[in-house]
Amino acid sequence: MVGQRMHRPDQGERGAALIIVLGLVALISTWAVNAAYEDMLSLRRAENSQNAMRAEQASQSALILSAKILREDGNDSQTDDLDETWAQDSPPFPIDDGSVFGRIVDANRFINLNTLVDKNGKVAPVVEKQVKALFTLLELDNGLVDALIDWMDADDRPHGAGGAEDSAYYDQDYHVKNARLDRWQELRLIRGFDKKTVQLLASVAVVRNVPGNGFSAVNINTAGAKVLMAIMPEMTAADAENLIGERPFDSVAAALQNKPWAKGVNQAYLSVASDTFMVRTEAAFGRVVLREKFMLARQSGKITLLSVGRAERESGPEKTISNLDTQAALP
Repeated sequence: MVGQRMHRPDQGERGAALIIVLGLVALISTWAVNAAYEDMLSLRRAENSQNAMRAEQASQSALILSAKILREDGNDSQTDDLDETWAQDSPPFPIDDGSVFGRIVDANRFINLNTLVDKNGKVAPVVEKQVKALFTLLELDNGLVDALIDWMDADDRPHGAGGAEDSAYYDQDYHVKNARLDRWQELRLIRGFDKKTVQLLASVAVVRNVPGNGFSAVNINTAGAKVLMAIMPEMTAADAENLIGERPFDSVAAALQNKPWAKGVNQAYLSVASDTFMVRTEAAFGRVVLREKFMLARQSGKITLLSVGRAERESGPEKTISNLDTQAALP
């Protein structure tokens, strides 16, 4: 209309418009930041997934190489000692912007805790004495062995002064197993077996399958002083160190010949060769670090994979999270 003055927004309207504009800018900025963050997460997930695949492949390669080394060693030698190729540590091997490391340790240098009971769940007195001696040498309460036996034996009567049957687990949501151990980690379920105890045991004991003869022979060419003293009660620390200094031996008889402390020792519990080995691998790619532990059996030139699981750092106790339901032969 002629002569009508145009409407100009007052201060309040201009302020409201500014707030709306600023709000839209903030929403767009938030969306842009979120979108960028989601893109970054997607890229990182993809990178981690790729690195996880690389780590898995590298770990498997280390396992296959370890099996090859053990097979060749078994074909070349009838004894096992710590000077052989399989027992040597090697530095991490760089590969595809990452690294892989493997270590082989024979299980026969340790006392097998599963031999505390026979296949019928009855206590093996000789092994009980050995394991209790081992606990004493580690400055652990050997009454814990009673609790361990009750976890595995078939009856419901507390064994010895430190026995722990179901009534000892009144505050837990599980019962005693009444069967042999399936994995090392299981020790933490047993009454009295705290983290420190399990860590100490890891240097002298193992949880593994039990051969058909009912016991796992200790390899005197690889066993440490405490293990040797536990299975040969007349042996002193000095005797053990002297024996270790004389290794390797071609036979058990040669190792025990003219040794006063060897009187009465049952040589069936001793060996100069190993039949079971633990392979620990560590593969690192980017942010992914995969640590695994494999248990291998070697017999007549054949390598069989017994179990596989995740493992903690070398400084900590091994931690198996899964076992194979069936044995698998390695190529």
